[in-house]
Amino acid sequence: MKLPFCLTSVVLATVACADPGNRASPAGDSTALEPAVRDSADVRIIENPRPPSGSRLGWRVGAEPAVSIGQLEGEDPYLLDRVRGALIMPDGRIVVANGGSNELRVFDELGRHVATWGGRGEGPREFTILSQLHRWPGDSLLALYSRGRRLSVLDSAGNLGRAFTLNRGEAFYNVEDVLPGGAILTIDLVGRYEVPYGLTRLEDHYRIKDGEGEERSSLGSFAGEEWFHVSTGQGSSMGSTIPFGHQVTALAWGALAAVAQNDTYEIRAFDLDGTLKRIVRRNHDLVVPTPADVEALIESRAAEVPEAERPERRAQMREFYGDRPLPDSYPTFGEVTSDLLDHLWVREYSLPGEETPNPTWTVFDPAGHVLGFMETPAGLTIFEIGEDYILGLATDDLGVESVQLWALERTG
Repeated sequence: MKLPFCLTSVVLATVACADPGNRASPAGDSTALEPAVRDSADVRIIENPRPPSGSRLGWRVGAEPAVSIGQLEGEDPYLLDRVRGALIMPDGRIVVANGGSNELRVFDELGRHVATWGGRGEGPREFTILSQLHRWPGDSLLALYSRGRRLSVLDSAGNLGRAFTLNRGEAFYNVEDVLPGGAILTIDLVGRYEVPYGLTRLEDHYRIKDGEGEERSSLGSFAGEEWFHVSTGQGSSMGSTIPFGHQVTALAWGALAAVAQNDTYEIRAFDLDGTLKRIVRRNHDLVVPTPADVEALIESRAAEVPEAERPERRAQMREFYGDRPLPDSYPTFGEVTSDLLDHLWVREYSLPGEETPNPTWTVFDPAGHVLGFMETPAGLTIFEIGEDYILGLATDDLGVESVQLWALERTG
C-alpha cells in the first residue's frame, strides 16, 4: 500500500536512541554488520553480529498516527472492543476484526467506516468467537472463528467463498500464520492438565496445512513454554508460566515457515515440504535472572495500579512467585514478526527495570542479514508492517481501543 500524499506528508521523526535493554554491550557489537554465511547439508546458516548499542537504522516512523480508528463515544462502528487483528487491502481499505461484536469492520484509507461484514451467529458470513484475520490469495481474507477452529474465506467485497476446519477426528489445531500462497502454518493443540507437578515443558508441534485443511508436512516439535504446576487438592493441579520463561513463535517469512525458540538467538526457516532451508542467528550474551530481578518485576507490575493498591498487589505477586523457579537464562528475544517486504523483525527482550517506552527491534533483510535496530511507537501492538506503514492497536488509559496507521519511511 502507498499512503495517500496527505498522509505521507506527516512530519517523520526518528525516535530516541536509548540502549535496547542489554545490561552490557555484548562482545559481538560491531560497526560492520557483515554476517558469516555458510552452507551445511543444503541449509544456509547466517551468523550475524549484534548491531552497536544505541545505534538505529535510518528508517523513520511518523511523529503521530496518520490514521486512528476508535472512539470513546460516537457511532457504533468506531467503538472498538477486543480487536483481534487488522490489515490493509490492496485498494487501501482497512479491515478490522472486532472480536467484541464478531464483525469485520471496513474503513477507507482515511479511517471512515464504509462497511461491516459478519456478526455474531452461525449462519453464512457470521462468526462465533472471531479470533484471527489473515490475508488469503486473490485479494481475499481468511477469518478464524469458533471453538471448533472454523475458517471462512471471504472475497474483497465480504462475500463468503467457502468455510472449512482444521480439525481431524480427535486432533485439534490452531492457526499460527498464513503463507502468501495459501498454505497454513498450524500448531497442535494439546491439554496442559494431566502433567506432573513442578516445572514442565511440553513440546509444541508445527505443521503445514493446505487450503482445505489437509496436512502437507510436519516441521517437527520444539520445546514450548515453561509451566509450573502446583496441587490444588483432591488430585487436581493448577499451572502457570514462570517469570522470564521461554517461548516459541511460528510465523510466515516470505515463502518460508519460520520457527523461533528464544532459548538461544536462532530462527529456523522451512520450505513448505518441511525441509529446513535457513538458520538465522544473531550474537547475544545470555543473562541469568536473579531474585532481585523478580523484585524488580513485582515493582513494575505494582506501578500499573493506583498507589493505594500497590501494597496489596506486591503481596499477591510475592506469594504467587514465591515457589516458582527461574529459568537458566533470560529469553534472547521477545516477539517475532515479518513485514510485507519479507524483512524479519525480532523484538529485543527488556530486562526488569530496564524497559523503555518504545520497543526496539532487530531488523533482518529477506535473506536473514542483520540491518540494524529500529524502534516502533510506544504501546502499539503491531498487526502488520507494510512498505510504508505500520498498522497496530493502541489502548488508552480509559481502555479505549484504536487501530492506528503510522507512516514508515525506509531510508538510510
